[in-house]
Amino acid sequence: QDQNYSVAAQYFQPAPGRHRLNPTEEQDLAAQLFAVINQKISASSLDSLSGEPQGRLDDGLPPNQERLAGVRDSTGAFAIELLRMDDDHGNKLWYISRKTLDTIPENYDSLQFSDIERKLPPYLAKTRFLSMPLWQWIAILLAIPLSLLVGWAVSLIPRLAIRYYREKIDPAAVPTHTLFHIGPGTLLLTAIVHYVFVFFIGASIVYRQYYRRAIWVFLAFALYWMVARVTSEVSDRIGRRLTASGRMAERSMVSLARRVLEVLIFIVVLLIVLSGLGMNVTAALAGLGIGGLAIGLGAQKTFENLLGGISVLTDKALQIGDACRIGDQRGMVEDIGLRSIKLRTEDRTVVTIPNGVVASAVVENYRQRDKILFRQMVRLRYDLSPDHLRYVLEEARAVLKQNSHVETASSRVRLLRMAEYSIEVEIYAYILVRDYSEFLALQEELILLIVEAIEKTGAAIALPTQGPFVLQDPWTDPEKTKAARARIEKSRDGGNSGGTTPAS
Repeated sequence: QDQNYSVAAQYFQPAPGRHRLNPTEEQDLAAQLFAVINQKISASSLDSLSGEPQGRLDDGLPPNQERLAGVRDSTGAFAIELLRMDDDHGNKLWYISRKTLDTIPENYDSLQFSDIERKLPPYLAKTRFLSMPLWQWIAILLAIPLSLLVGWAVSLIPRLAIRYYREKIDPAAVPTHTLFHIGPGTLLLTAIVHYVFVFFIGASIVYRQYYRRAIWVFLAFALYWMVARVTSEVSDRIGRRLTASGRMAERSMVSLARRVLEVLIFIVVLLIVLSGLGMNVTAALAGLGIGGLAIGLGAQKTFENLLGGISVLTDKALQIGDACRIGDQRGMVEDIGLRSIKLRTEDRTVVTIPNGVVASAVVENYRQRDKILFRQMVRLRYDLSPDHLRYVLEEARAVLKQNSHVETASSRVRLLRMAEYSIEVEIYAYILVRDYSEFLALQEELILLIVEAIEKTGAAIALPTQGPFVLQDPWTDPEKTKAARARIEKSRDGGNSGGTTPAS
């Protein structure tokens, strides 16, 4: 790497006496070997080498032999064989085998960039920065926009096909992104093209080792972005179809499944990145057992909320868009997440309630009601005669009976009790509507009709007042009282056959 070829030549397997090269030839051979390694050995091949002095013992090779495989080209498959031998002092050292060294000149002549370096200006070929020729640094930098252009052009083909398919299904659909948008697919292809180019120009294998790890992280990020976008697109499309068909519970389950899937994808991508960086993922997975137990003990509330959210969705107790009351909070469900439920209150604030609380709380769902209760308490004055009270009850019942939105079978108007300062009449009925705003309008109409009916009968609403009164005139209108008595008498006469009043 430092071009100290005289030292590198010391790790060549000694040749027989009559084939021994002079020091200059050995150094030239070391330079050729360095060039061949940079172009014919991939950076990932270095991972197959063991850091132990005795090498790998499980590779099927003799204990004193290691093999570093390269790429296959027109000259055949290239590989570097290492032999463990004793040096002049009896120490065990690894040497590049003479069999490998004999193939270096032929492989060097087949390199595609050996002639280019000779044709380049000397300052580009000879000037080195961090042990790499200057022309390679320039080529790597210039390849970034070119790789981006190639990646965009290649990804344009499937994007055009997808756009054509969407327009064919829905001509009114608006494209989500322009054709010049750079998405995860473009970045993924850009990274692949640039990686191939860096290997193709024969960049130093040591730097390609670091570059490979960096590009591995970049590829993992682009892959995660792509999978997350596809997951989001699919879940949104399924969610729109479920919403159109009114299946809100299934839509909430799709939303929850999407978030769980995104977390799992992130964990998998993270493990891939750690593996690419050379970390022992197997040991990390083995440690998840103890770590999972510790996390489970420390995150009991989190798991409680997660299971609570699943319980809410599977029981279909709540769905997105439901008007409900949870405990003392009332509002409309905006979102059901892994940890909590968000309610939009009447004050337009957002209340976040943990799913664990929701699972154990009393949940009142207004969406599932088929009718709304109308219940009023009318307090009449005590100076009304029994006949007058009967007249008031009849008129109030008539109001309910004449309204088409009132459930007749369950409606009632009854004298409830004689309270401290009034006679209480309960008006109880169900309004056959589900929308609360519509119910309020019908309730207002019914209350006004009942007030008109009470006024028509000559009765009056009692006031919660106490004190002595000196009465000069009766409380009620004499004419209306007389009419009420006549109405009651007429009702009684109509119920007797022969038109006679029974003797008292």
